[in-house]
Amino acid sequence: MAKYDEISERLNDIWSDGYAEEEYGSCQEEGFAAALILTDPDVDGLQGIIREDAQGFIEYEVFSGIGEAQDQWREAKAEWDRIFHPEADG
Repeated sequence: MAKYDEISERLNDIWSDGYAEEEYGSCQEEGFAAALILTDPDVDGLQGIIREDAQGFIEYEVFSGIGEAQDQWREAKAEWDRIFHPEADG
């Protein structure tokens, strides 16, 4: 994952403006929050996952397509659920 730069700023702006496709976590409970960002490929074409830890540090990963971003999000979310919410496996 990359650190804070122009791309992370764009991803964070989209997330802060309420346009994330999905969100996960909370800095208070899991110690981080993350969001799946999918923008119109014909307009901006920015597909990525952004994560902020409890200290405000930002990391992100961008993908070449929406499907790739969604697949990675599902994998990350499943891993986070196993770590932070094992009771859900039940």
